[in-house]
Amino acid sequence: MSTLSINNVNFSYSTNQKQVIHDFTWNAEGTESIGIVGANGAGKSTLLKLLTGLQLDFEGEIMVNDLPVNKKTLKQIRNDIGYVFQDSDSQLFMSRVWDDVAFGPQNHGYTEQEVYEKTLNALKQVNIEHLRDQQIYRLSGGEKKLVTLATVLAYEPDILLFDEPTVALDPANRRNLIHLLNSLSGMKIIASHDLDFIYDTCQRTILINNGRIVKDGNTKEILHDKKLLEDNGLELPLSFSRMSESVDYISNNNRLN
Repeated sequence: MSTLSINNVNFSYSTNQKQVIHDFTWNAEGTESIGIVGANGAGKSTLLKLLTGLQLDFEGEIMVNDLPVNKKTLKQIRNDIGYVFQDSDSQLFMSRVWDDVAFGPQNHGYTEQEVYEKTLNALKQVNIEHLRDQQIYRLSGGEKKLVTLATVLAYEPDILLFDEPTVALDPANRRNLIHLLNSLSGMKIIASHDLDFIYDTCQRTILINNGRIVKDGNTKEILHDKKLLEDNGLELPLSFSRMSESVDYISNNNRLN
C-alpha cells in the first residue's frame, strides 16, 4: 500500500527568504485522490517538489512508502512517484513523442518488448497514440501536457503528483483527463487553481495558506464553504457560482411575480 508522510516540515528556498512551508504535518495512504488548493504563493508547487526530492534542504521528515526522502533514496523515491510538471517544456527533452514516453521504461530496466508495450499503452491511455511520431516542438501546449502525462504513466509509478494539470488543456482534453484520472487506481496528489477539476477528481482536499494547512477534509465540504475559500484567497468553483446565481435569479423572479 502506498504511503506518504510529512512530519513537522519547514522549508525556505534560501536562508535570506521567508519560509514557504511551515510546520507541515500530513499523511496519505492507499489509493486516495487528494487535491491541494490555495492562492498563489500558498506553497502548493513547493510541497510537490519536496515530496519528489526536487528540494532536499528542508527541516523535518518526509517519508514515501516508508523511505525517508534524501539523497541516498532519490532513485527509489522517483521510481515510486511520478511528477507531472506544470511547465511541460521543463519535462520533455527528447525530440520525438515516442522517444520521450519510452525514456522512463527504458531506464527502469524493462526489456525492449516491455518498453514498447508500456510506451504504447501510455499513449493510448492519454488518447495521443496518433502523436507518437510527432516532433515535440511542433506540439501545442495542450498536446505537450498530455505527452508529459504519458511519460509518467509509462513506467507505472505507485503515486502520481500533478502540478496544475489543466493548464493549456482545451475543454475536450480536460474532460478526457478527468475521466483518465478517475480510472487510475493509485494514489494521486493534484495541486490546482481549477477547483472544478479538483471537485471532479478528488475525494479529499487540503487547503493551504502561507505554507500551512488551513483545513484537510472532504472535498465537497471544503469547496462549498464560500467563506473559508474567500478567507484564503479563493472563490467558489465556477460551477457552484453559476448554480448559486441561477437559484438567486429564480428566487428573485418568484418574489417579483
